[in-house]
Amino acid sequence: MIMADALTMLEQIGRIENTKVVYVGDGNNIVHSWLLLADVLPFHFVCACPKGFEPDAHTVEMARGAGISKIEITNSPREAVKGADVVYTDVWASMGQKEEVDYRKQKFQGFTAYLMHCLLAERGVEVTDGAIEAPNSIVFPQVENRMHAQNAIMLHVLGA
Repeated sequence: MIMADALTMLEQIGRIENTKVVYVGDGNNIVHSWLLLADVLPFHFVCACPKGFEPDAHTVEMARGAGISKIEITNSPREAVKGADVVYTDVWASMGQKEEVDYRKQKFQGFTAYLMHCLLAERGVEVTDGAIEAPNSIVFPQVENRMHAQNAIMLHVLGA
């Protein structure tokens, strides 16, 4: 998926290097993939997650140790998204924060970063319809690029 995400950023923004990518959610496999990318490409990666949901410490230290990208782990999504070029999110239901849905909708309404999401998205819970359908949402090109990225990986593996 990270290859499709990188392709989408190149297509829609024109670059990956020197961008600020903020992931809001728990420190899951998607965060680990972004950290691995940060090990080879220079960009600013921020993971905003609740305490107890941080990404694997070893993976974080590996990305920081490469000295290529700026890596931050924070518990404040509001602070994390300031100046973001891309905001990426994933499933929220498992995080036990359903009571905060209206508050989050209000606080994240109208941000000017590009929105990425690994889909499927539970609309109205983890992302609003307005955000996913907004002009700055690159969710659907991101999904389409999964096919292209996976085809390229298969061709590479097969030696074509």
